Amino acid sequence: MSSFILKLFFTGLMAFVPSQDGTEVTVLLLNVHHDYQSSDGTALAHHKPLLIARASKADSVSRGAYGLSGKATRLELSAASGAGGAPWLKAGNADPTKNEFQVIRRTVVYAQSELLELTEEPIEEDICKPEKKELWIVLDGVYSDLKSGRWVIIEGARTDVLDGSNKPISGVKGIELAMLAEVVHDFDPDIPGDTAHTRIKLAADLQYCYARNQVTIYANVVRATHGESRQETLGSGDGSKTLQQFALKQPPLTYVSEPTPSGVESTLKIFVNDVEWHEAKTIFGLEPTARQFVTTRSDAEVTTAIFGNGKQGARLPTGLENVRAKYRQGLGKAGNVAEGKITLLAARPLSVKEVNNPRKASGGADPETRDQARRNAPLAVLALDRLVSTSDYADFARAFGGVGKAFSVRLSDGIRELVHVTIAGAGDAPIAADSDVLRNLREAFSQFGDPALPTSVAVRELVLLVISAGVRLLPDHVWEKVAPKIRAKLLETFSFEARELGQDVFLSEVISAMQSVLGVAYVDVNAFGGVAERNDDGSVRTPNELIEASQLIVNKDKPDPRLAVILPDFSGISTDPIRPAQLAYLVPEVPDTLIINLIE
Repeated sequence: MSSFILKLFFTGLMAFVPSQDGTEVTVLLLNVHHDYQSSDGTALAHHKPLLIARASKADSVSRGAYGLSGKATRLELSAASGAGGAPWLKAGNADPTKNEFQVIRRTVVYAQSELLELTEEPIEEDICKPEKKELWIVLDGVYSDLKSGRWVIIEGARTDVLDGSNKPISGVKGIELAMLAEVVHDFDPDIPGDTAHTRIKLAADLQYCYARNQVTIYANVVRATHGESRQETLGSGDGSKTLQQFALKQPPLTYVSEPTPSGVESTLKIFVNDVEWHEAKTIFGLEPTARQFVTTRSDAEVTTAIFGNGKQGARLPTGLENVRAKYRQGLGKAGNVAEGKITLLAARPLSVKEVNNPRKASGGADPETRDQARRNAPLAVLALDRLVSTSDYADFARAFGGVGKAFSVRLSDGIRELVHVTIAGAGDAPIAADSDVLRNLREAFSQFGDPALPTSVAVRELVLLVISAGVRLLPDHVWEKVAPKIRAKLLETFSFEARELGQDVFLSEVISAMQSVLGVAYVDVNAFGGVAERNDDGSVRTPNELIEASQLIVNKDKPDPRLAVILPDFSGISTDPIRPAQLAYLVPEVPDTLIINLIE
């Protein structure tokens, strides 16, 4: 690389606008004379010298030479490459040879000034909770429709899940709901050429860290619950009849979560002569003129509306097709769809092009079976919608819609005291941390409980049971017939319905359950234990971590006699959340956790 200053004059005006470091203008000098000489007649070069240089300065001057005068453009070149083949270029000026003019005339200068578009400098830092400042997320453009107070969904690849070498594990996706606290449309004056962008600040810190180049922020977020809207005419009212009944034609009726003692609210609305009548819990005690009705549900999930008799509730007025119903149809676990499964709308609003659910749905539960109703019915009588003792909170939660199990405990660290309630969804259906079930249950606790006693509600932590055993059969019994019975017995004994929150599991229970199957001579349990879905620090275990933990249990020399589960308690740091109670049971969807082999 040569460093020199060379002044070039161009006849006429040319527009050059070099930057401070001279990077905008590149000049290519090519001498087309093959045989030029020095002052003593010796040849200087026998090839085409090539020079690529930068223009450090460009200005226009008035010049007179060779009998002509006029304006010219002058360039100063400050750095060049390839000048070794052009010895006539020396520091300060061109070579003063006697045929200097011929050299200059036979030199071709290719120069071009063009406007270069500046590329945007990428922001490479992860989107994560900052340590000492507020988190502002810079978007890739201006989004004028974003407003503070609206919900957004953040989805992307997590960078806070590390492996043994402290490197992020690829393929771990995170998704969370957040609210916009502030939206600003501006540009950074400290960045030359910066264009306007939208910056957003969230109302709460993010739970995870995301790779910026693999994150998506969904803005048009709308709250949705299960059920398709229906409208139908139930029939005609007859004032001469008592206790008129009308069945809904499209079962099952949708119930949504609400902060009531039952935890649910019906979506059924009935209009008589275009006047709304309201649902009551029971017909007894209603005024004779009360525009109310009660409902019953059959085993086939058909809902029937029953109106009054003129003494308990008003009779229906006589009319032709004057009883109409509006309701939503559909409920149960089928509504707990995975992410990305909802792509069509039954009725598309104006301007809506497409729809998607980035997050999986949660909180949906099937109606109670007879056995579940028989078990939960006394709980409502125990609590009586008044939460006094600690056990009342668990009884109230178990009778709450969408909740299958509950465990309550009163905790104190010497400074604060509260009631902590751990719940599990009906049938262990998933319940998100920001679901309606949790939010409404907390609100119900504040309405029906002691207002001076704070409560904390959390979803159970799952512990997957791992059992590996060998079985010796009695003579004349067939393994293909006995093995399914053993597996079914274990899945029944250690099912979600059979186990309670905070209940330990003993090795003797496993042996007793297997030994009770007809045809089993003896049992040799090789592995017994549990794998928690979360680590000790509260982070969710990855699938690889779950497999590694289960392998450690299988490879143990001797199974432990007891699997102890965690109960809620205060941690050593007051700012840490209380870890919920654990629930240990066999998960049929993970067959590798139950291994049964025949002992020959």
